[in-house]
Amino acid sequence: MGGGSIGFSEHSYVPFDENYSMTIEDTPKYIDEINELREKYENEIEVFLGIELDQFTDKTPEGLDYIIGSTHHVEKEKNYVTVDGPLSHVVHMNDEYFGGDYLSMAESYFATIADIADKTSPDIIGHFDLIAKHNLDGKMFDETHPRYIKAALEAMDEILEKCKIFEVNTGAMYRLGKKEPYPSEHLLKELNKRGGQVLLTSDSHNAKSLYYMFDEMQELLKACGFKHIKRLTKDGFIDEKLE
Repeated sequence: MGGGSIGFSEHSYVPFDENYSMTIEDTPKYIDEINELREKYENEIEVFLGIELDQFTDKTPEGLDYIIGSTHHVEKEKNYVTVDGPLSHVVHMNDEYFGGDYLSMAESYFATIADIADKTSPDIIGHFDLIAKHNLDGKMFDETHPRYIKAALEAMDEILEKCKIFEVNTGAMYRLGKKEPYPSEHLLKELNKRGGQVLLTSDSHNAKSLYYMFDEMQELLKACGFKHIKRLTKDGFIDEKLE
């Protein structure tokens, strides 16, 4: 076996928004392609087949090595309101459905993701505080506000009853210049206190951003009290000590 491993986790199909997800038709093609790559490079690198399974996906594909459970929308007035779209769209959705109250939108988001373990049976929780994607320098809301913290920690506690591993995701740091990963440093400290576990991901959309700021994230995790990070192997998830 050669060195290293890589996991692919394309976004699952959702019936109301194909802008960021696979289509139903593309899903088996994706699975076949990753399995072909696994066989082709089996002597050079371990290839894992995963999926980012959206909370509103109604069917889980078979044959996966792992599932990242994630939420990108909240349901409001029988509509699906994105928290992950372009900034202008998120602002418009917030104005229309939450009266411009971003903390109300955050509370709705965390109440939604609290059910992620029940809805997706994940191995990993994806970008737990995605609601803060565009909140650079706190320009949209205060992430230390009691309403925000209460909503986030209630969701975290509910999720931890069924899934312990949260990804530490540097995707928005690479693409948007966000200063913190998902989850934020404050939430990572709370996760550690509650016995949560972490796994590094870059939520990479291109080869250039693979492993983006992983060294810095390991230092952050140590500062938050973590002793180990998780890594997926052919024998399942293992602990790697943070040196």
